[in-house]
Amino acid sequence: MSMMNEGGPPPDDEMAPGDATEPGEMSEPGEGKQPQDAVNYRAGTPLKNCGLCGDFTGSSGPGANGCATVDGDISAFGYCDIYRKQPNPFGDQHKYAMGAGGQVAPAGGAPPGLTQIGKQTYGG
Repeated sequence: MSMMNEGGPPPDDEMAPGDATEPGEMSEPGEGKQPQDAVNYRAGTPLKNCGLCGDFTGSSGPGANGCATVDGDISAFGYCDIYRKQPNPFGDQHKYAMGAGGQVAPAGGAPPGLTQIGKQTYGG
């Protein structure tokens, strides 16, 4: 019989604690996540920030200030290259189009030159 254990698991005395092959081994926190430097983590903008990202874990509760894909503490005001915008929970019922003179007006809203806010029309 050979002294080498070919193809099988290593004997118990050769297995290091925390070895990934150990039965029942839990993954380490942050395992599989990318480092902040690798994803260019930086200050965000009002329209693009970690607080609006689908991978952000939230600002309170268990696992707060974390990310599903980036390692370390994450601020809701941060931003990175793998930002994933959350869907709008209210849907896309508010569609806007650029009006005359660069003004933003609801699509199909007030006539050109007028601004509609709610049910009130201004201008003209």
